Amino acid sequence: MKETLHIYTRISSKSQEEGTSLETQKELGIQKSKDLGMKHKLWNEGAQSSHHEDLLNRPKIVELLQDIESGKVKHLFVYNNDRLSRNDQTQFIIKNAIMKNGVMLYTKDGTYDLNNPTDKLMKSLLDGVAEYDNAIRAERSRLGKMNKVRNGGWYGAPPPYGYEVVDGKLAIHPEESKTVKKIYNWFNKGKPIAEIKSILDKEGITARRGGLFQTQSINRLMQNTHHIGYYTYTDKKSGETIPCVCPPIVDETVWNNVQEIRKKIFARKGQNNRTQRFYLLRNLMYCEECGSQMSGRIHEKRNERLYFCPNKTRNWKVIKPNSNQRYKRGKVDGYGCNMTKSLNIPITDEFVWNNVQKTVNQSSILKEGFKNEVLNQKFSSDDEIKQELKNLKVKSNRLKSELTQVQTSIANVETNNMLKKYDEVVYQKMSENLGQELDKKKDEIEQTRIRIKELGKEQKWLDWVEKYADQVGELGDYKDTQKKEYLEGIVDRINVSLDKTTKDHHLDIVFRLPLVGDDIEYKDAKNKSAGYEVVGGEKTSSTVIPYSVVKSKGEEKRKLGRQTQNAKKKQYQLTTKPQTNTTVE
Repeated sequence: MKETLHIYTRISSKSQEEGTSLETQKELGIQKSKDLGMKHKLWNEGAQSSHHEDLLNRPKIVELLQDIESGKVKHLFVYNNDRLSRNDQTQFIIKNAIMKNGVMLYTKDGTYDLNNPTDKLMKSLLDGVAEYDNAIRAERSRLGKMNKVRNGGWYGAPPPYGYEVVDGKLAIHPEESKTVKKIYNWFNKGKPIAEIKSILDKEGITARRGGLFQTQSINRLMQNTHHIGYYTYTDKKSGETIPCVCPPIVDETVWNNVQEIRKKIFARKGQNNRTQRFYLLRNLMYCEECGSQMSGRIHEKRNERLYFCPNKTRNWKVIKPNSNQRYKRGKVDGYGCNMTKSLNIPITDEFVWNNVQKTVNQSSILKEGFKNEVLNQKFSSDDEIKQELKNLKVKSNRLKSELTQVQTSIANVETNNMLKKYDEVVYQKMSENLGQELDKKKDEIEQTRIRIKELGKEQKWLDWVEKYADQVGELGDYKDTQKKEYLEGIVDRINVSLDKTTKDHHLDIVFRLPLVGDDIEYKDAKNKSAGYEVVGGEKTSSTVIPYSVVKSKGEEKRKLGRQTQNAKKKQYQLTTKPQTNTTVE
């Protein structure tokens, strides 16, 4: 009984029929079967791109794979390697099936037994040639994209959010464009990106692929010049830039305003990161009004030393009494912040540091039981934390490896299902179990990550304890940098609010431990030698910076300034007064 040569034919697209047409591939395959003295069977997949495909979209190759796996195919002819697939994953599945089932592979270049090392090497070399051919086709594709762009078409990538492709050109997407306008208008009115994301989430507005919007993607969206009707296409290889136009979504004035706001915000952030100024309470203070972290500003020429809420400067209320425009800081139409009064840096630093010193000096936890109660009992020992961190990192690596295994198993199940190796009930059960296992591994990895982060904080706290445990009552001798390190160790945050009636600032200093009002409780009041335990108090200590103090300090500063100015003026008059000559007779 004659053996059968299975002839697989495919072209990537109609444009590639010339030279390697389906008919040509068929004729070469039939001639090969005659040379081998075999029957032939045709497997024609027609014009089918195989660079980005998956097996689900290629029923003919799936059917061929089924016959290979069942042992029905022992001899296979393809014009060249890329006729099977240029997709790495799909090509791996096909080649693996060929090798596993001992299939002889025939191409226009020769015969290959992929289980034979020499043939395998030769095949790899020829695959390299095929890869070169692919590069040539990629070059043609690149030039085609550039030509399309020059003629006003879209080059083929997914369109920017807010657009769709109609007749090969960018067109406004009816629904996405509404979201784009909302984002620009919200930001233009002063809403921070985090708040915009929160609103989108609450309104159930999702990104194009169905997930939630991220702050980074919102920020990137607002940089997009497509939204005001133009963009540039840059060819990566040549560096050539082609100007293009498209339908605008956003008013150009709004877009420009948004860019200016973004520049100011990022300039502030950059300044905060690069500044050489010292701010004792930076990274600790938060605005109670809007939740933003307080910023600092020192301007020597203006004699400004201020902590302020950055949101107060983002919105100005326009008041138009008669014909004159006036502007007022504060919350406007739900945007911005009413924390309109800044805090004087020297006064605020002094109030907070004095409060912390007082709390620390009066704390029973710190004076009597710091090392015992805090270091040994409240937290694990240093060695225990280090060991747990080590174990968790090993666990994290193991879980990631297990996650990869589950993902591989899911891929294998999907492949076998496409090859009809499972009935529907078995497939559904296996998919469900693997899906649950995948979710479980992801959850374990996330929980491990969170615990590693927590232990990192505990380790940092322990380092602080070891450094400062014996220095209770010695805080008055600290330099500014030491004060900052101390505060960042013992204080969790400082919440700032403004009494708009009295103009006083209220500060809630939140400690890491319940130090405020803690006490010692003796086991036997009559016999104190019997021992005691430290009873925790509250974590929050409140203090008020009266406006009268700030005002008084300001008046003193202005008085000193006037005195200095008068002294300079007097000195100037003395040095510039004309001298009179007197004659002695």
